Amino acid sequence: MRSWSALLVLPALLGACGGDKSDISLSVLMTDESVKVTDGAFSALSGGFELRLELGGYSSGSTQVSLGNFSLETEGGARLVEILDLDPSVAFPINLDAGDAQSVVFTLSADSVDRDALCAGRVRIVGSLLDTLKGGTEPVRSATIAPDCG
Repeated sequence: MRSWSALLVLPALLGACGGDKSDISLSVLMTDESVKVTDGAFSALSGGFELRLELGGYSSGSTQVSLGNFSLETEGGARLVEILDLDPSVAFPINLDAGDAQSVVFTLSADSVDRDALCAGRVRIVGSLLDTLKGGTEPVRSATIAPDCG
C-alpha cells in the first residue's frame, strides 16, 4: 500500500521541481526596433534595435554568444533584404556567466534596397546568435514593425 502512495506523490513532487527554460539557458529579447527607408535613385535603409541577452541563474556553465546573420522579412516571411550590416554597441563575442545579462544596441543598414517592397507592409527583423552552451544557434525575431517610408 505504501508503494502505491509513493507512486502517486512522486509525480507531484517532480512537477514542483520544474522550472522555466530561461532559468537554465540563454534568453534573448529584441526591443526598440526601427526601420527607415530613404527615397532616391538607390534607396537604402537604416534603423536599429536592442537585444537583451540573459543567461539563466541555474545554467550549467557560462556561454559565449556570437552574431549570426540578420535579415529583413515581410510579415509573411518572404526575404526582403538578405543580409543587414550591423553595428553593435558592444564587441562580439560576448561572454556570459550564470545569472549575467547584457544589453546591446544595434544600428543597421543596407544599400540598394527595393523601396516599393519594403514599404508595402509590415516587416520583421530576423537573425540568429551562436550560443556555445547550447552548442547551436538561437533564433531571434522582432515583432512586426511598419517601416518609416516618409
